[in-house]
Amino acid sequence: MHEVSIMGEIFEIINENVSNHNIKKVNKVVLKIGEFSCVEDSALRFAFEGFSKDTESEKAELIINRVKATAECVECGQVFDISFTDKKCPKCHVFSNNIVSGYELLLDEIEGE
Repeated sequence: MHEVSIMGEIFEIINENVSNHNIKKVNKVVLKIGEFSCVEDSALRFAFEGFSKDTESEKAELIINRVKATAECVECGQVFDISFTDKKCPKCHVFSNNIVSGYELLLDEIEGE
């Protein structure tokens, strides 16, 4: 369950921001997670609950925005949706390993007071 270590890193950033900006209560945390990141939402939520207990982030809303995996064709430049098994450009049918999105794992927003 690597989601626990991921959430540990996220909480290092959250706690640093809480300290630097004198935040008394974190209301919302927004993550961007690519569909190829192999991160489970339920495991992240479980880890979030554990890390947030008895902190300024306790009871904060965790929003996980999934990012679709896309690639850019090296031949025609079209950006298109991909899957693990299909990375062919729908326009010119050339295989592309130029992945543009889908591996993200970002702390996108912290909202607090």
